[in-house]
Amino acid sequence: MTCLPIHYTVAGMKIDLKFAALGSLVLLLGFGGGYLLSTPEDEFAKPDFSLELDSECRLNQGACQRTLEQGGAVQFAVGPQPILGAAPLYFELDVEDLDIRRAAVDLSGVDMNMGSYRFELEVDAQGRYRAEGILPVCVRNRMVWRADLWLQTRKRGLLRIPYQFTAFKYKD
Repeated sequence: MTCLPIHYTVAGMKIDLKFAALGSLVLLLGFGGGYLLSTPEDEFAKPDFSLELDSECRLNQGACQRTLEQGGAVQFAVGPQPILGAAPLYFELDVEDLDIRRAAVDLSGVDMNMGSYRFELEVDAQGRYRAEGILPVCVRNRMVWRADLWLQTRKRGLLRIPYQFTAFKYKD
């Protein structure tokens, strides 16, 4: 039976195999585990059904109402008006005949990559879903944003409703 030495000398340095193996394992778990933890599967990645963008909806002028073919309705608003970048912002959602488990809105720039921002909407005492946040500042005076409203319902699954609005750099 042959035993392997537990020490090697490399470039004049004595290396202990136990510590080298332990160090390699820590590095592997650190990088691999960090990657796994930083890329969770997004439960909003694949909707069960999705509506088309309503070209008549003008969130910059007030709330938009959408009636669902399967029954129920949603009313979604962004404010205060005018919508400004780098200023406090709110999202409001009223639902009718929908049993919502979770609601969120994802924002992304339409004409410019501004990153993606998710705001979780929480139900208040009146049954209205709300979230608050701030949009990043854009170098342009006006920036068109896409707002994907995600509704996780108990009976119908995941619904995606797209909206668009314009945020301004300055108040007119």
